[in-house]
Amino acid sequence: MEEEVLCLNAASYRHLIAAPKPLKPWRRVKGPGIFSIHLSLRKGTVLGLVGPNGAGKTTLLRVMAGILPLQDGSASKGKGTRAYSVHDLRQRVGHMPEQVRWQGQKSVREALLEIAEMRQKGEKRVDGLLHLVGLQGRKNSALNELSQGMRQRLTLAVALLGSPKILLLDEPLNGLDPVGAAAFIALLKSLTERGVSIVLSSHQVEGLVDVVDRLALMHRGHILAEGTAEEVASSLGLEAKVTVKGLGEPPAFGRYNLDKEQIEMKQKDDSWSAQLENVEPELLKKLVDDDFTITEWSIRQPNVVEMLCAATGQSIEDVGLEVASSAYLPLRSFGGEEE
Repeated sequence: MEEEVLCLNAASYRHLIAAPKPLKPWRRVKGPGIFSIHLSLRKGTVLGLVGPNGAGKTTLLRVMAGILPLQDGSASKGKGTRAYSVHDLRQRVGHMPEQVRWQGQKSVREALLEIAEMRQKGEKRVDGLLHLVGLQGRKNSALNELSQGMRQRLTLAVALLGSPKILLLDEPLNGLDPVGAAAFIALLKSLTERGVSIVLSSHQVEGLVDVVDRLALMHRGHILAEGTAEEVASSLGLEAKVTVKGLGEPPAFGRYNLDKEQIEMKQKDDSWSAQLENVEPELLKKLVDDDFTITEWSIRQPNVVEMLCAATGQSIEDVGLEVASSAYLPLRSFGGEEE
């Protein structure tokens, strides 16, 4: 089992929001945030923090980076170890925020050198980072000339200035085309090979399962499920789905011990396709033996969207479009009903 590098135990933080009253115009109350988070980060792995906008992902990253102080709970290297202070976290963690507006005629190298001076790092470290993130050839380019992908790489270089063992990335793929996103992901993989642990927060879930080692599904300030993709899917009762296509008359899948709820059938002219759940391994052989013409048989594991829907009990539309209200609090039960 990989070494733990950061462990959150019942970590909580709630933002203060305005709630004025006639005689108290500046009154504020606790609003959204994160609630009793338990999470472990392991050495050299990528943890995907997934959830809709407003789920609390950015707040959690800022707590892990020491930007926001914990109001309850603790952060440490592992169970039974000394709790980290805000200063400890800032020394150990590199944070890449969602968007940094690099502007001006200053060169890439000059901008990075100025920040490095504040971190008491020299030119050798700066040049090494420019090479690592692939900006060595653009080190003399003005900040105004950088593409979005290059700006992201420069922000990553700043996050790496202190040689952190933990790197937190908030929506790092925003604004990147598929080629730029693939190059950025390859760069992250090279960092994990050096022992860096990465938390990647995103609401763009396409293909994320192939990038991360572990997933944490987040909703309304809570982590609903955490583990490998297989562990999360299993804990939510999700199984792989089979897509089968063929020509001619489609099979009556009910004959093969499949319920109607497990079958999604489509027909077009002389062809058909079906998406099946809870399929027995020998079904393909049975269909061929029964003289059905099968043109495709593919197995698809549950994706992140399906996991989020199963974890939250909401539809794809609700999960994808939901923006958390400032009044959201943890769900509580009263007389068997959720508030």
